[in-house]
Amino acid sequence: MKKIIVPIFVSFLFSMDNDLLTKATYAIKNGNYEEALLRINKAQNENPKNPDLYRLEGLIYEMLDEPKKAKKAWKKCLKYSNDKNMINEAKIHVQTLSEKK
Repeated sequence: MKKIIVPIFVSFLFSMDNDLLTKATYAIKNGNYEEALLRINKAQNENPKNPDLYRLEGLIYEMLDEPKKAKKAWKKCLKYSNDKNMINEAKIHVQTLSEKK
């Protein structure tokens, strides 16, 4: 699963012109997910209503097998997103994570 998600992260992060996300990209490529989360958290502090940041956070927490944290991030993604596709994606992740115990 990690091998599938990482390339998605990297391609998504490179499309965003933000130094913190670029640094998060390098951290992800190096397998340093904790550092990536720190960078994403700093970006969230600068732009707390950016659903893309919560999407990335949710995906990282899923890769780290931390479903409660992932679900919380996806709920914020859902809250701040106006994009139909992202809303559907967030709903699917929230539902799937709700089924995990």
